[in-house]
Amino acid sequence: MIKKMLKRIWKPILFLLLAAAVVAGGWMWGVKPLIAKLKGDVIMPEDIVSVKKGSVEIFLKSQGTVMAKQDIKVTSKPSGILQAVYVKEGDQVKKGQKLGLIKPGRNEFEDFKPVPIYAPAAGTVVKCHADSRDYDKDLSERDLSLPRPGTFLEGSYDNTENATCFLRLVNTDTLVIPLYVSETQVLMLKKGMPAEVEVLSLGKKAQPMQGKITHISTQIEKTGDRWSDNKGFLVLVELPRNGQNILLGVNTNVTVVLQKKENTLTIPANALFEKAGKSYVFKYRGKNKADKTEVTTGLASDTTVEITSGLQENEQILIDLPYGESW
Repeated sequence: MIKKMLKRIWKPILFLLLAAAVVAGGWMWGVKPLIAKLKGDVIMPEDIVSVKKGSVEIFLKSQGTVMAKQDIKVTSKPSGILQAVYVKEGDQVKKGQKLGLIKPGRNEFEDFKPVPIYAPAAGTVVKCHADSRDYDKDLSERDLSLPRPGTFLEGSYDNTENATCFLRLVNTDTLVIPLYVSETQVLMLKKGMPAEVEVLSLGKKAQPMQGKITHISTQIEKTGDRWSDNKGFLVLVELPRNGQNILLGVNTNVTVVLQKKENTLTIPANALFEKAGKSYVFKYRGKNKADKTEVTTGLASDTTVEITSGLQENEQILIDLPYGESW
């Protein structure tokens, strides 16, 4: 009778024992440590970091569009009718080379001697920027060529801005990237500072190119976007082409190191806690205990902070508040 009873109940008993073991294991290795952590009885290993010697860098990161350092608008001095064009787009010309011939006057009946248009500098012949009226036309209707003979060109002897653009002379051996920066950033910049340039069209595998800052504006201005009221200080980064196939108008990421400290004590930025104008860390002293310690900081980036006093190399600190600390 007893044997039959045991045969009937051994499986339920075994199931209950296994369930009890699972619950006990979950309690010991899961729930209990979690409760202990919440109560402050356990500091998890992943919350402990060491104070290390390293470097801290503050960057200026911006985006800009590649332009030619030399982009000269060529115009005629006298107003008149274009009689001849001696170059085509893409031609390489020398300074002083004859580019075109213009007959002064409003029509062919005005008896003035034709005047040559000379290249003011060496460069590549490029079409003038599209007229604002061209943007309202379909691409097939836009004039994408140089001015043709018979075209009337408005000239100027002293102000090319008021004259009709005949063509542009561009030199792309040296490129320039205009950036607009804030007042805080411009005060940390100096001419000659190196700048790392990532040309997006070359792909992520391309090595960043090295440029330098050659111009820093002393006056705030609009950023150049006619649809925006954003303002900034114009900074020019010069970039040698060095044989790279970089097209004008492509986008770049530019990085400039504004400040740098090397071989200094550093901690992660999320290990620093600030209150009432003072900086603190929680120094781990073992046995799940940590002491709040005031520190003095130096240079700080988004990820790393320099410690000038209050900590020693290889000391351990927390990147999370201990239980019971409110901040």
